[in-house]
Amino acid sequence: MQDERIEQRVRAAYCARACAAGVACGAQIFAVGTGLLLPLALNAAYWAAVPALLLGGVIGLAAPRRLSKAPGSAFCAVLALSLLVCGALLLAAGATLAQQTLLPNGHLLTCLMLTLGFCLLAARPGGTGVCRVAFALRLLLPVALAVFAGFSLSSASAAGLFPLLGAGVRPLLLAALLGLSAGSPALMLFLPPQELETPAPVPKAGFFALRVVLGGLFGVLTLAALSLCNPYALLRDQHVWGARMTILSSARPREGLVQALLTLAQLFALLIGAVSTLCAAAQALGRAFARIRPLSLWLCALGALGLLLAAAFFGMDVLLCASPLLLLPEGILLVWSFVKR
Repeated sequence: MQDERIEQRVRAAYCARACAAGVACGAQIFAVGTGLLLPLALNAAYWAAVPALLLGGVIGLAAPRRLSKAPGSAFCAVLALSLLVCGALLLAAGATLAQQTLLPNGHLLTCLMLTLGFCLLAARPGGTGVCRVAFALRLLLPVALAVFAGFSLSSASAAGLFPLLGAGVRPLLLAALLGLSAGSPALMLFLPPQELETPAPVPKAGFFALRVVLGGLFGVLTLAALSLCNPYALLRDQHVWGARMTILSSARPREGLVQALLTLAQLFALLIGAVSTLCAAAQALGRAFARIRPLSLWLCALGALGLLLAAAFFGMDVLLCASPLLLLPEGILLVWSFVKR
């Protein structure tokens, strides 16, 4: 009986971590999609995000193989850096969306600091709490996004799918290449859940890959909702990242309520993704350098603060242009995970 309870506890811990990775992947696909892919591929940005979704699934498939090995210091250091950049990008996306929708008169730097402070408070007890929140909302959050986005559609929304290739084949392929790194938050699956202090049986590859792909799929579908709800001309002429993340509702006469609920669901997903990636980055940093483990979360917060300040003073393009570079450590970690030791 006791062994069965231990097995259930272990499976629940891995399931919570996988759900957090799925939410973070979907949030990152949406953030990178609106920041980089939409200006290039326009209304076909959701097609350009599919390769990132598939790559996230590959990371999920590699997770059991990686978890069966003891991670080295170099591996954990590269992993911590990758997850830290992912967390900073999600924080910046959440702050930008909040400024555009909830705090239109607020200063961007203020929104960034408030978002970072909130995420740091949520991450302070460790990554277990946010993973459990992601597990508890594994059905409610996607359903809320789908329902509110569905209410935002109108009879003329289908026209947003055309032209099918957006700005053309070449911009679409370039956008797909730049967006490949959007599956990087799934790298947190290369670390065991923090609550498992001793080695435990690892679930099969499909257990992780399914949850990552389902979470990322809602990021792709949210990009599709942008194409359906926002006119092609608006997507082409929109140069503000926060405005590109806004799905215009046509649910008259309650479009204001639907818009607000949809925005809150988007923000919630971005913040869950940011907190979970920052906690995973702190865990990886603590494993890479055991002496600084008690300070790992604060060091990650300082790193995120530096990236956010750079984005505030030099523009969000700093983080957006850095996101494709995550493909390099992502590829290294994937190859590293498949190499036999």
